[in-house]
Amino acid sequence: MLPAAAPDPPLPAQASIMTLDTHVRIAAVLHIVMGALSLCLLFVIGAMAAAVGVYGGSFGIAGDVGAMIGGIGMIVVITFALFAVLEIVGAVMLMRGNDSGRVITLVFSVLHLINVPIGTAVGGYSLWALLRNAPQPMAPGAPVRSGPTGPA
Repeated sequence: MLPAAAPDPPLPAQASIMTLDTHVRIAAVLHIVMGALSLCLLFVIGAMAAAVGVYGGSFGIAGDVGAMIGGIGMIVVITFALFAVLEIVGAVMLMRGNDSGRVITLVFSVLHLINVPIGTAVGGYSLWALLRNAPQPMAPGAPVRSGPTGPA
């Protein structure tokens, strides 16, 4: 028989990977969903801003004013779309165990608190999941306590 090989030392990139529990994974999925919903809503708003910019004269809006509204609207939509993509990227990084993803998701959790009522629930849950002390796995053979602890 061949002797068992020693395990490889962790690579520097592997050393920064954090362990994820169920609540952190759920928070990451919620942020992916919120980012995707934001992108869908921004697509509709962008289409309306573009329609005002192109067809403003048909709506009784002066041509220059319609073009200005459409241009400013598209700048705002693209800016918010970049934030939505950043939220999705941060949540995916969190799912992979990256600490940078945790920071990005924490920032978006705080920003979601303003978005009543769904964003408040997602932001509050994500803050709770990411800022709490994660439960540590028990050692094999450790005694399991059941019932109240303390003096009888």
